[in-house]
Amino acid sequence: MCGRFGYTIIKLKDGTEKWIRLIQGTKVFDIQKVEDTFRSTPNCEYYPSSMAPVIHTNSLTNENVIDVMQWGTSPTWSSKPIFNTRVERLFATPLWSQSAKFNRCLIPASYFNEWKSEKGTKIKYKIFPKSGESFCFAGIWGEIPTPSSKQFWFSILTQEGNSLMKEIHNSGGNQGRQPVHLTETFWEPWLNPKVNDESTIQNMIQTYPSEFLSAIPESNEPMLF
Repeated sequence: MCGRFGYTIIKLKDGTEKWIRLIQGTKVFDIQKVEDTFRSTPNCEYYPSSMAPVIHTNSLTNENVIDVMQWGTSPTWSSKPIFNTRVERLFATPLWSQSAKFNRCLIPASYFNEWKSEKGTKIKYKIFPKSGESFCFAGIWGEIPTPSSKQFWFSILTQEGNSLMKEIHNSGGNQGRQPVHLTETFWEPWLNPKVNDESTIQNMIQTYPSEFLSAIPESNEPMLF
């Protein structure tokens, strides 16, 4: 995990749109542009290397903004692109450590997908919060050097999975993993670059039990990534 996630509509259990309220004060995006960004690709699934809406803090204004970023990066020390980051190694390299301390982000999602190996085939599961709320994946981001314009990448943090995720995500090099989901309590401190103590950051990364999730098999589909 995570190799695919999707967005339908981001609402809390009481029907309010917390994501919009998080960034209402921004000088970069007016409220209509924020709504248009989230609603421009309804029911869309995002793949590694695709562009997806990400919430982060603007370093110049210290305000929460929304940008479309590329899912994944290609550091010089890796032979292949990296899309997810293990929380166990969050401070293990200069790239991850710098982003974890100063460039954290939230990736809103309605669900993510995982494939279960069963009798020689891969069964695609749609996994989402049982309560009906939305996911808020914890992520880190950085800048992609380009000669003409600024572009950004993001990576989703992953942790050891609960018993349900270990049952579903039962094959591959990263089997048994699940994305880190942040509860509302930690949204604002996670976005705040002034919160950069390693232990404080680690304490915001909590796990969730199998009972938090619903998992529905969608199709027998070969893994394409």
